[in-house]
Amino acid sequence: MNEIFAKYNFKPTKETTKAIEYEHIISKDVIYALATKGIGIVLHPDTAESLKLTGRSDGFVHNTALSRFPRRKNDGKTYIHYGSSFKFQSEEQLDEFINGLGELFKNR
Repeated sequence: MNEIFAKYNFKPTKETTKAIEYEHIISKDVIYALATKGIGIVLHPDTAESLKLTGRSDGFVHNTALSRFPRRKNDGKTYIHYGSSFKFQSEEQLDEFINGLGELFKNR
C-alpha cells in the first residue's frame, strides 16, 4: 500500500503498531493509514470539512496514533486524538481517493 501513497506525493513520516503517518510533500498535510482490518485512512477533521469530504466519511475515529491531529474527549476521562475516517473496499478505491486528495492538496 505504501506505493499508492508514494505515487501521489505522500511520504511516510512515522510508523507505530496502530498507524502509519504520511505527509504530502508539497502541502505538508498529514493523513494516517490505520493498521486495522480492511483498508482505511484518517484525515484531519478540519481538512475533511474544508475539502467537503465529510459526507463521504465513516465518522470520527479516536486513536492515540493520530498524534498530529487535535484531541477531544470521547468516551473516557482524558482527551484523545481524532480524525475523519474513510474506508475502502479495495486498493483500487484507495488509489482513486488518494489521487484526488493529492490533487486537492497540490492546489491549495
